Amino acid sequence: MKKKLIALLTVLGVVIILGLIFWSRNKNKQNNQENNNFQPNQEVEIKTPLQERPYVFLTPSIDGREFTLDIERIKDEIKTIEYELVYDSQGLPRGVIGSIDLKDNEHQVQRKLTLGTCSKNVCKYDEGVEKGTLTLRLRSSLGVEKFTSDFHLQKGSKELTSADGKFKLEGKFPTNVFYLVMPTIGLPEKIEGKFLSEPYGVFTAEKSGVKNLNLTLSLLETTETAKLFLFDGKSLTEPSGAKVEGDKLNATVNSLGIFFATE
Repeated sequence: MKKKLIALLTVLGVVIILGLIFWSRNKNKQNNQENNNFQPNQEVEIKTPLQERPYVFLTPSIDGREFTLDIERIKDEIKTIEYELVYDSQGLPRGVIGSIDLKDNEHQVQRKLTLGTCSKNVCKYDEGVEKGTLTLRLRSSLGVEKFTSDFHLQKGSKELTSADGKFKLEGKFPTNVFYLVMPTIGLPEKIEGKFLSEPYGVFTAEKSGVKNLNLTLSLLETTETAKLFLFDGKSLTEPSGAKVEGDKLNATVNSLGIFFATE
């Protein structure tokens, strides 16, 4: 009788132990699944239409060793702006990063970005900078708005082009002057309508004027009703004589600025 009781208790103990092991494994599996589904501080990326984006541009210094970053038309709810400028210098990746905490009702900011490193008033500048990318993250309680723009830094000659090849200006440019071409992410003022191109800007510290420049702008879609607009820093105008040829808009312009097409 004792042997049967001992055997029964042994079997019962084994069953209990196996049950506890099975329960523990299922519990751990459930916890792991819950942990995998949980993403702390997950960012909500906000998609922003062109008309509501900030107006952004980089202006190179006379010697091309420094950019001035301007961000305008910043919305009220934006609290922090993070910026990242990356580029190659003699085949090596380089960059400038920073963050801006905005004050109440601060709708535009400006920062100087040195292409190189400085210590004790001595700077070592990055050489051979030509193309790169500016990335902005505008943070608010609603989430984050992320924008990128590829820039093309070049000295004047007979042609200025965007990094993506969709914008070109041909004419006479002073050969000792730096120019920077980039999409401006947003527009200098709110403009209604259907946009047929990105807004491309040409920026320089040189104040001398230019004339009779041949502009070529790639369109997002082919249409005979495309209109060219130019913002020269003061006013918005529609240059006369613009013509659509295939998916390109061609015109003669007499000023640098921001160019874009609408229907």
